[in-house]
Amino acid sequence: MATEPFIDSRQARLVAGLVLILSVASLAYIHREDLTVLKGVDDAPALPANPELAACLSERYGAVDRMLAEGVIDDAKHTLFKQRAAAMCQDRFGG
Repeated sequence: MATEPFIDSRQARLVAGLVLILSVASLAYIHREDLTVLKGVDDAPALPANPELAACLSERYGAVDRMLAEGVIDDAKHTLFKQRAAAMCQDRFGG
């Protein structure tokens, strides 16, 4: 009966698992500042210096916020609609 090659053994799987865990931990440590920025995401975007763009964004964001308050849309759609409103206003008035 032939012995099992190392690559197929449980020890090799253990080594591969440890390498995976160390790799993920290293990536998390290297990008710790990028990950902490995600926690502090500000819901209220800064208004631009362009007054026409600022007015458009204010009007569209207000409409989207009202839809959320009235229960017409949920939080996921609220975020999506705000992104689309920003894209539309930026397309129309630059940004």
